[in-house]
Amino acid sequence: MSILNRLGRHVFAASAVAITTVGSAHAAVNRWDCNLSIPATSAGLFMNVQNRTTGTTGASVVGWDFNLYTTSPSAPSLTMFGSVGTRFMRAPGQFGYAVGNLNEGQEVGSPEFAAGLFNPEGDAYSAIFNTASQSAVGNWNLNSINYFGFRFQANTGATHYGYGRMDVGANANVRTLKFVEWNDTAGAAVYVVVAPAPGALALLGLAGFGRSRRRH
Repeated sequence: MSILNRLGRHVFAASAVAITTVGSAHAAVNRWDCNLSIPATSAGLFMNVQNRTTGTTGASVVGWDFNLYTTSPSAPSLTMFGSVGTRFMRAPGQFGYAVGNLNEGQEVGSPEFAAGLFNPEGDAYSAIFNTASQSAVGNWNLNSINYFGFRFQANTGATHYGYGRMDVGANANVRTLKFVEWNDTAGAAVYVVVAPAPGALALLGLAGFGRSRRRH
């Protein structure tokens, strides 16, 4: 068996496992591919997650959940402010108000996290939610894809859990919210799913092409 064929089979098997996992984890997940550039201003961007509405003032977005902004345009930062019922998840191993940068597979919404207790692995204060009305400068990796967890109140008043992808550029003032996902079932957890790297998808396609050629 050629090296390419073995590599293709390995990537295909790994992808199949990932797809199965994603399918089961996302059975009741709602996704908004918002692709929003966050203004580097003190007003920033207000968002209503469920209604998928945005604006530059709270008054312009009825029932807003997020306000993502910069404390000072001259000092790069990314601050996340939540309305009543909204909480942001601390990054694993971080203290204080450090939000963002979650790992693949991170659970968002277990009872331990919701209660603000230790996570199941016993890491004190890692991956718990900030209280309402607290702003938090994120723990973001520059020139990289980052993920953050949150919970918010739906129109029914019920609490839902979700996560989002934040692409950060050369500094924290360069940022794009690519998407948010949340569980349609109130109180049910979601899990951070990282999309396969473009190179892995290319290899998978190349392996399939090789198999197709050998059949002719």
